[in-house]
Amino acid sequence: MGTIKRILLLRHAHAAWAQPGVRDFDRPLDERGVEDAALVGRAMAGEGLLPDRVLCSPATRCVQTCEIITSLIPGSLDIHHSHALYSNDHGYYLELLAQQEAATVLLIGHNPMMEDTAQALTFSAETWPAHRLQKGFPTAGLAVIDVTPSAGERKIGGHLTRFLTPKRLKKKRIDGSV
Repeated sequence: MGTIKRILLLRHAHAAWAQPGVRDFDRPLDERGVEDAALVGRAMAGEGLLPDRVLCSPATRCVQTCEIITSLIPGSLDIHHSHALYSNDHGYYLELLAQQEAATVLLIGHNPMMEDTAQALTFSAETWPAHRLQKGFPTAGLAVIDVTPSAGERKIGGHLTRFLTPKRLKKKRIDGSV
């Protein structure tokens, strides 16, 4: 296992419905998706949720989400695109994360893999993030998992400390609540 200390799981932002002749892989973000990705990116920067490495599906909606998020995060980032993040199940996501050497890794991918990965990685959780994750993993949702070192094991996982959602961030922006 690498030196990973924090995992940031980000489901791509909201995408447009497939148009005739457009493959699922090529669906772009819609207006809501662009707004939500920017909102989450600003929250990440403001809360110091700064990745050292970004792993991203090359599907258009993931790449666009990545571009928006990373444009709002200071410094240069180590970004890797993997077709396997589009076509494989959460087992691949877990395997890929276990191989990382970076301290904080941001993985941008798809559901149901993101939800399944978050559940597989979460050994414990704060009350609200756990409750929210049980309701599903919304577009532009960000699960923050602080990794718990496991002696001699290849399995990674840890404590779900936060679960940011565009809906909750908008509510916080409007009325100042958490």
